[in-house]
Amino acid sequence: MRLIQGWTKVSLLDYPGYLCSVVFTAGCNLRCPYCHNKNLINKNGSHYQIVWEEVVNWLSKNHQMIDGVCFTGGEPTLCSDLESMIYDVKRLNMMVKLDTNGTNPLVLKKLLDLHLIDFVAMDIKAPLDKYTQICRSNVDIFSIQKSVELIRIYAPNYEFRTTFHPSLLSIEDFHRICEWLKGIDIYVIQNCRVGNNLDPSFNELPQVDYKYIQDIANLCKSYFSKFILRGFTIPLQKTADSLQRV
Repeated sequence: MRLIQGWTKVSLLDYPGYLCSVVFTAGCNLRCPYCHNKNLINKNGSHYQIVWEEVVNWLSKNHQMIDGVCFTGGEPTLCSDLESMIYDVKRLNMMVKLDTNGTNPLVLKKLLDLHLIDFVAMDIKAPLDKYTQICRSNVDIFSIQKSVELIRIYAPNYEFRTTFHPSLLSIEDFHRICEWLKGIDIYVIQNCRVGNNLDPSFNELPQVDYKYIQDIANLCKSYFSKFILRGFTIPLQKTADSLQRV
């Protein structure tokens, strides 16, 4: 029996430009302190389980309304049923978006080779030399680099995105991320969600001068053809005309 750990039937936020369902899988190999899906980190987390066929039945009845399905987690590439679930979605002629931390390039490559993924969103946690510190886990940096290249070359659509927490990443760190990712099309900085984080000390965001956020944004805009700030509330009088926000 194929089981998932959570399901949002309709979302306007998780697949840029499209209406989607969001499927949550359990299990993650990282321990980022700001994680807001902490119940999905362990495969035996406290989230209730849903039989996958229930999702498929609902999608079958609503596929004319829903454009696609976003698989997220946890880390979906650790789910042994991921490929078969994606096939179920593609049989309904629906698009598939994958959210990933990039630690499993072999699974990622297979899904891309089979043309099962329409959009990949990969989290860039930090400059490469700070990955272990930020993720609080041993990270194979080669796998991260390999996933970036696979997505850049083979993904039909993609975005790379970094969660911003002012106590973890500096403008110098973003400069090194920009140098590393130079040449990709889309980069996103998303604000850290707080309130129920893995590390309780991250449940509140320290005050940040909006000028500092603008400086980071202006740096990124100089590297990428499309740069987006996501989830930041910036007063209009403090927002530079050149700053793109969604």
